[in-house]
Amino acid sequence: MNKIASFLTLVIILLTFSFCSASKNTFQKNPPFKVIKATYNSWVGGQPGVRGITIYITINNPKINLDTVFFRKMKTKFKKDFSVTSNTFVGSFTLHNKEHDFILDKNSIKEFKNTPPKTSLNTPFELKNNEAVVSYIYKEKKYFYKVKNVIEVKEIQYPSRNKNSVKIL
Repeated sequence: MNKIASFLTLVIILLTFSFCSASKNTFQKNPPFKVIKATYNSWVGGQPGVRGITIYITINNPKINLDTVFFRKMKTKFKKDFSVTSNTFVGSFTLHNKEHDFILDKNSIKEFKNTPPKTSLNTPFELKNNEAVVSYIYKEKKYFYKVKNVIEVKEIQYPSRNKNSVKIL
C-alpha cells in the first residue's frame, strides 16, 4: 500500500511541474488583436556613445494595451503613442557603448581585476533578429504573442535648405 501511495504522489508532483513549465511562456495563436504594423529603427543620440533602438507596434484593437516587449535579448515597457490616431505602442532601448579598460598581462593574477562587460538580458524567449514578443493583459491574465517580421525603418537624408533635415520612412 505504501508503494502505491508513494508512486501516486510522485506522479502527481511530476504532472504538476510539467503543467507549470508548459504554460509559463506559451505564445497565443489567436490573440484578441491583429498586428497592423511592426517596425523598429536604430538611433544615435547627441552625446558620444548614446545610441539605441525604438520599436513600434500598431494593433487594431483599442481595448487592448500592450505591456512589455522583448526584442534582441532586451526587454522594456511599452508606452502608448498618443501623437497618432492609430493604436500604436512604442518601446525604446538604450544601448550602452561604454568601452572598458582591461588589464592585459602575462601574469593572469593581474588580469583577475578585469570586470566582464555587461551583456544583454537573457530573455526567456529564443528570437530571431526580426522577431519580438509582446505581453498584454486580457481578462486579468497575462499573455504573450510572438510578432514575426519586424521591419527595420531606415532614416533617409533628403537635400533641403536645412542640413539637419531627416525624414523617417
